[in-house]
Amino acid sequence: MLQPFAVASDEDFDRLMENPLFRRFLDTLSIGVSVTDPTGTIRYFSRPCYRIYGLDPSESVVGRKIDAVFRTGERGVLDSLKNRTINTLNSIMFNGIEGICRRYPILDDAGNLLCCLSEVITTTYEKKRIDELLLDIQRLKQKVGYIVSEENPGRSLCSFDDLVGESAVMQSLKVMGRRFARSREPVLILGESGTGKELFAQAVHLASPRAEGAFVSVNCAALPRELAESELFGYVEGAFTGARKGGQKGKFELADKGTIFLDEIGELPFYLQAKLLRVLESCEIQKLGAPSGGRSDFRLIAATNRNLPDLVAEGTFREDLYHRLNILELNLPPLRKRREDIPILISQFLEGICGAQRALDVRVSPEVLAIFRRYPWPGNVRELKNVLAYAYCCMDDDQRELTPDYLPGRLTASFPVGEAPARAGAVRLDALHDETERRAIEAALAAAHGNKSKAARLLGIARNTLYLKMKALGIPL
Repeated sequence: MLQPFAVASDEDFDRLMENPLFRRFLDTLSIGVSVTDPTGTIRYFSRPCYRIYGLDPSESVVGRKIDAVFRTGERGVLDSLKNRTINTLNSIMFNGIEGICRRYPILDDAGNLLCCLSEVITTTYEKKRIDELLLDIQRLKQKVGYIVSEENPGRSLCSFDDLVGESAVMQSLKVMGRRFARSREPVLILGESGTGKELFAQAVHLASPRAEGAFVSVNCAALPRELAESELFGYVEGAFTGARKGGQKGKFELADKGTIFLDEIGELPFYLQAKLLRVLESCEIQKLGAPSGGRSDFRLIAATNRNLPDLVAEGTFREDLYHRLNILELNLPPLRKRREDIPILISQFLEGICGAQRALDVRVSPEVLAIFRRYPWPGNVRELKNVLAYAYCCMDDDQRELTPDYLPGRLTASFPVGEAPARAGAVRLDALHDETERRAIEAALAAAHGNKSKAARLLGIARNTLYLKMKALGIPL
């Protein structure tokens, strides 16, 4: 579910936007990025935006009202500022260039509106170009992921009723999740990348007595090592060179009376694991530079796609912390283990990608459904959503049927159209899965010209997960 983003404060956001390195990074992307403040004034407009919108970069639009630059006033931006909601993909056209745009309201920790961030990509390109643009979007989100935290009103989070899935395993997980929500103990959510661990965490929060409190999400893998402690625990003024005047609240303090979600808990630096264990035992938060600690009443939900007992055996994860976390466990199945949910997931994702009315007009061909049901989905639900977004971008406006022609090459390479299904009983199911997963990974590596980071993004999985799968399947590293 799409949600507003939150940053610590207006000052933090100003500092980020004035950072020349960050601006240079935005200017090198193929997508266009712009920022509009609550008064409708443009605060930032990247170079690709000028090109996509057909504007002269020598005549800066920064400082001008958005309705003075665009005749429509960029209604999506103004609507996003007014309603504090993320506007989903909309078709746009400037100077013969078609594109899709998404607008995100940016909030501070107090819930005050700071601005609207817009991203726009052009769609009048060949499939290969569109794939590169989607990777650009992922790269941007990964680069700024440690800066963005998600602390949202309960209404913008995902509830158990919102979780899509009619399979027996999903229904059982929802029942168990609702029971776990009543407890104060930590919840550990296990599952491969892309299985929806954060959505389950949000649902547990909303079903708990803490539903009216904050839900603070932290990706431990995205935390820079040198900032991890100050981000989680906060700091006082003068704690270190460059510390902000007045200090800063940490994520645990922000989660007081609410829930903190630590995603990718297996990537938490070892030196911080002992401090996390003490916080779980005492609820006392020791800020950097503070002479004494304060208290925070939070509920912890953690998630990982790693095998924590293996990390304990390797000495990279504390055994005592593992046992403290592993009290209430939810193990989310990969998409290949609940293929019966694929049709309903397709319906939901298409509605989010192209709008409710257009989704009713788009028919998924039987050939595509057959490929979807046989593909191993190493990136799980996230990969399915990405594949549908890619396919829709490639379709003509008057096209009514999504056929294999519009799918990424890795899917059609794994399952050529018309290929006869394996004879029942001819091979073991686990062997069949290994072979199809091998073919999907090899196709992604070929499309990425051997670049494993890019191949992992194509598959919708973490690079570490790709390495583990390659090792298990005997694919040369």
